[in-house]
Amino acid sequence: MDRQSKPYVYIGFAIKARKLRTGINAVSTLNKGVYLIILCSTGEKNARKEAEKLAKKNGAPLIESTKYSLEEITGKENCKVAAITDESLAGAIMLTLGEDFRVLDGGHKD
Repeated sequence: MDRQSKPYVYIGFAIKARKLRTGINAVSTLNKGVYLIILCSTGEKNARKEAEKLAKKNGAPLIESTKYSLEEITGKENCKVAAITDESLAGAIMLTLGEDFRVLDGGHKD
């Protein structure tokens, strides 16, 4: 994995700053402060549906990692969904997305 690519660096910052929550259960317990949802491309249909629901609930953008699994990116075993809880880190990740990620939902509240 190209750890020097900016989105991965920012995700690493989020991990070190404890601003990354992993797992559907952990993310669903957050009532506010979710600024970006990341879905693993290897996630099942249910994980995708839950991630879409969480993104809509929080008004957060939803992106999918296409090149690497979230397990590889976060170092967390069996990770399919993650949330960034820092607004500036989420914004930086969104600005530097490359071909390794695909935007599924822009995250605008209706």
